[in-house]
Amino acid sequence: MTEQTNSFTWTPPDGMEKSVAAGWRTFYRHVFSTYGLTPEEYRALYLAQRGRCFICRTAKGVHPDDPRGRGGRRLGVDHNHAVGFTRSAVRALVCTGGDRTCNRVLGWLKTPEAFHRGAQVLTLAPAQSVLNLMEENKIFSKEIQDADLLGMLTDG
Repeated sequence: MTEQTNSFTWTPPDGMEKSVAAGWRTFYRHVFSTYGLTPEEYRALYLAQRGRCFICRTAKGVHPDDPRGRGGRRLGVDHNHAVGFTRSAVRALVCTGGDRTCNRVLGWLKTPEAFHRGAQVLTLAPAQSVLNLMEENKIFSKEIQDADLLGMLTDG
């Protein structure tokens, strides 16, 4: 059965189970009415990301062409809330559906600056700078509150 709306048409792949097709139909309606993405565009994003969450690259989304709909969850459409619910706000497909998903991390950290600081923690281990200074007797714990260590540890 072909799903037709004002601006897109979707026909399930041959052999797709009815319940799977119904789930995709509902999902595609939501994605189109919310972001203006057609099923073809969602599928293109999915394939471009090789079926994985753009951020963690671990979570594998349900393939839009899988006739049995195997897998955990569909990848969610991440969008820039400042731009709104529009096609131009779409940023990537990300894992969703739980407390420990990339979609939640994006929501918690919110800003590029926060992500940059998170990357610094993973790559630079900024606490080691303080610990090394203490070990070298260049700074003592009682002086820490008066020092501009945050500026020293980060870009600002």
